[in-house]
Amino acid sequence: MTKRFLIVSSLIFLFFLTVSATGAQNEDQFDFNRANEDYLYTYGTYRQTHNEYVTAREQFLTYQTLTAKTLALEQTLNMLQKRDETLRTYLTALRMKMAETTGISNYKQNTHYLKLDAEVSWYVEHCDGLTSAGTLEDLVKLSEEAEDEHGKTEMLAYQALGLILEGKEEHLKSQIEEQINLIEEKIKEIKEKGDKDTTTAERWLLEAENKLTRSEEKLVEANNFLEEMKPNRGDKAKDYSEAQKLFSEAHLYLKEANGFLKELIREIKTAD
Repeated sequence: MTKRFLIVSSLIFLFFLTVSATGAQNEDQFDFNRANEDYLYTYGTYRQTHNEYVTAREQFLTYQTLTAKTLALEQTLNMLQKRDETLRTYLTALRMKMAETTGISNYKQNTHYLKLDAEVSWYVEHCDGLTSAGTLEDLVKLSEEAEDEHGKTEMLAYQALGLILEGKEEHLKSQIEEQINLIEEKIKEIKEKGDKDTTTAERWLLEAENKLTRSEEKLVEANNFLEEMKPNRGDKAKDYSEAQKLFSEAHLYLKEANGFLKELIREIKTAD
């Protein structure tokens, strides 16, 4: 057995998807809620098997008997399988969440589907290959393959989470843009008829449009952080955190724009 066995890690990253289930679920329906339940269950079993692996490893390193080595082999295999399954179910849950999020462009959504599907397939194949390992050393090598893949998995997960946040803001932005177009037409109609002085309404509309523009700028900045991620370079968690902040700032601008539009509608309805 090599010394590398001492550092077989519990390589796992967790972004708990805290989205509440709504309404009754069809037992035959596979949606985000079901996928998330699968992930949480699998993660629970992974934690248990990891604890069992740690115990078996310590016993083997202490006693160095064939019995302890056999148990360590079994528990290491079990832990690595559950690790692959946890990452696979997590990526699947992310994919389902993306599918149920309104506002993500079809191009971005489909492109990321392909990437997530390929990553899921990688973990399925890797998990299947674990059973061919005959020694602890073989398992160490296979574990290292998963650790090498982890940078790519982490990047795709953060980017998927970013697309989910972006989709929510893009959906709100499209609603506000639609409202702006309707108000513009109404102001034009009032101005042509001479029913009311539209100077204030036009100024307020411009302010709402400026807020919309600022939100768009923040969305672009956020996407830059996500798109510039590299599998094995940089602090992806930090980049995602920066993107999150920018999405939040974009949301605040959209809320302000929406508030302006509500005031504007009241102004238009008020007679001179």
